[in-house]
Amino acid sequence: MKKVLAIQQSSFGASTSPNRGGAVYSGTSRASKMTMHGPTRRQVLIPLDTPTAEVVVTNAATTVESCNKGLVEAHSKLRVESVCKAWDRISMSTNFIASATELEVIKQ
Repeated sequence: MKKVLAIQQSSFGASTSPNRGGAVYSGTSRASKMTMHGPTRRQVLIPLDTPTAEVVVTNAATTVESCNKGLVEAHSKLRVESVCKAWDRISMSTNFIASATELEVIKQ
């Protein structure tokens, strides 16, 4: 049992933490900060004038449906999950990072 534990610990990293009972943690397994300063790569930002942006945000469910319908017709796995107004633009949260062709479908 001790040999198995030693093998598992050595595969995680080189430093040990005395507060964790000798468990080993790598730098990549540590928790990241929860604050964000800008859009993520999974968001599509569309610059629009204020009246148009208000209409799109007001009809967010319709906007999500029409974007997803276009993406399905283009045989894409990308889906728009939500629409909101952010950074003086329309922010569309997606399930994957959008490619150039998928951005064109969303734009239309």
